[in-house]
Amino acid sequence: MDEINIKNLTFSKKPISVPVDYRPAYKIALICLILRFSCIGDKSSLLKLHLISWSLKSRENKKQLLKFIQNNKSKEISVWGIEPALNRALQLAVADSFFSYKSSSYKLEKKGAQLLKKIIDSGDIFLEEIEFLKNIGKKSLTEKSIQELTNKWRLFND
Repeated sequence: MDEINIKNLTFSKKPISVPVDYRPAYKIALICLILRFSCIGDKSSLLKLHLISWSLKSRENKKQLLKFIQNNKSKEISVWGIEPALNRALQLAVADSFFSYKSSSYKLEKKGAQLLKKIIDSGDIFLEEIEFLKNIGKKSLTEKSIQELTNKWRLFND
């Protein structure tokens, strides 16, 4: 068997791009949009934030969520993902006062509202996301309906 000569082996650091979906700044901006356009009182549970964030990942996910809402939440929706990137963004954003966390809810704060205003005023970013979130609206996806859905999963999958 030939020995590997590692004396001449070198490593060089190469820049790699981080997918946008894993960047905290992107997630924080997205959470600001979700809280403003799809949550009553600009506040939401963690589970609702994950559901809506998941829905924004693909057209198929958007269709599933809209179908769930249009069928008065009587139709099931596939299990959505819990994203560590969203959790990290929330932790950073709470630490930096974009959001507050109280009574199991995240709430948009002044600094988050300022970021949101800059996003909206730009007029050319997050347009598709804003349209979708407005379509969902503030009242069609309640915390209660999300909790009932997760309870169904527990009932049938435990």
